[in-house]
Amino acid sequence: MKKNLCGLFLIGFMMLSGIAGAETILADFTGIPTSGTSPLDVQFYDLSKGTPSGWAWYFGDETYREAWIRQNVSSGWEGRNNHNSVAMPDGSIVLTGGHYYGGQTGIIVRNDTWQSTDKGFTWILQNNSSGWTERELHSSVVLSDGSIVLMGGQGVGGAKNDVWRSEDHGVTWTQVKPNDDVGWPARMSHSSVAMPDGSIVLTGGYITSARMNDVWRSEDKGATWTELTPPIERDPWGDWTSGGANWSPRHNHCSVAMPDGSIVLMGGYAAVPLPSGAKNDTWRSTDNGATWILQNGSSGWKGRFDFSCAAMPDGSIVIMGGGIGGSPGFTKDVWRSTNNGVTWTQLPDAGWTARGYHSSVVMPDGSIVLMGGWDSNHYFNDTWRFQPAGSSSKNPRHTYTGIAGKKFNVSLQVYNGNGYNSTRKTEYICIGVSALPLPGFANRPTDPDGDCIYEDLNANGRLDFADVVLYFNQMTWIAAHEPIPAFDLNGNGRIDFADIVALFNEI
Repeated sequence: MKKNLCGLFLIGFMMLSGIAGAETILADFTGIPTSGTSPLDVQFYDLSKGTPSGWAWYFGDETYREAWIRQNVSSGWEGRNNHNSVAMPDGSIVLTGGHYYGGQTGIIVRNDTWQSTDKGFTWILQNNSSGWTERELHSSVVLSDGSIVLMGGQGVGGAKNDVWRSEDHGVTWTQVKPNDDVGWPARMSHSSVAMPDGSIVLTGGYITSARMNDVWRSEDKGATWTELTPPIERDPWGDWTSGGANWSPRHNHCSVAMPDGSIVLMGGYAAVPLPSGAKNDTWRSTDNGATWILQNGSSGWKGRFDFSCAAMPDGSIVIMGGGIGGSPGFTKDVWRSTNNGVTWTQLPDAGWTARGYHSSVVMPDGSIVLMGGWDSNHYFNDTWRFQPAGSSSKNPRHTYTGIAGKKFNVSLQVYNGNGYNSTRKTEYICIGVSALPLPGFANRPTDPDGDCIYEDLNANGRLDFADVVLYFNQMTWIAAHEPIPAFDLNGNGRIDFADIVALFNEI
């Protein structure tokens, strides 16, 4: 079966570069062999263009059960919640705003900016008063040019809809949109993602006395915005009645931009439809947020808000912690989806204290770094790191095990000081079965294209018309003696004339 028929797709992640004119890196790899019986030993080779200095391999059988490592128990910035953070193309982290408890002075909302260049071990104050007013519950993204765009939030005077941009890792900031009545209504507790095409998509949040389910998009780094969903209608009491996206109005949800350009949105706190409270639904959009499809109405994890989420280089999604209401109020559980949120698997609980209102980022090396948060009693300023990648070697070797027919996606993210790039090859590795030589032949059939289907029936090392003739002549024998999945070219679960036609079409 040809690779494009068995589901091999190459998916390139957006390459982020913060240095104009920097050499572009482009991830690519090969593996030898790509099919065989279990245990299957595969040698991988990096074929990436450019000069990567680091590699994060995902072989498709990672369990994500590694322990979280504490990077810093007290990170320099005051323990806080409702802050935001982004991972930069060069591998640094930039953290902005939030609030902390100042003792007798009470709650203090900040407009500071901090940076870590060593995955959260140490932190440097970039700007103690960043130009934008003090705020929390804002959002921020990193664009393909390496700039940070910060949006909205809550501060003195209420919710905001201004937009700010930094081109120097948060040292200085420039306002690109004022706090006014233009564009999306001022809000907090919304979610934003940077798309592969360079646009920004903002979803939901909380405005004065109302939750939102609208979706807005900017194609000019946050200066102007277009509403993608129908305008929201409300009754005289301010309650939502219609409009917006088909997920319920909510705030403190989480969203991620996926490698295929889709957006996946999860959880949050909603008031309608009843019952109100923390949500555990998952939604997906394939058109920048204009329309949405329900992936799972009850995703397995407890309904939650103020949690964090991450889109991983292998195409999976990880959610962490958050508020769940009631007692104990917060959680430290971790869940993962490998199919865009359709199903979820619980991972081991994290080593950090149960919390919400924290932030997390995915690093160029494929690790997750989590920062700060709150658990009703404590404001945290610790930093934790989780690394699930299968290997960081340039040319690793990996052994696959499993039942016949099992296929594995393989992903590689490469990076250097200027940026990173990822590629994913779906169903790239296949565990096959051992076939018998056909009558009149001494050698076993072979699999020229590595898809666990034996097209080379006469074992001459290539697919040709002689194989089609042999299949036709020995179809009854194949059905009686060979493992059917290895010769079922059309995938209908049996050996028949349609398989001969499929084999002919591959020549």
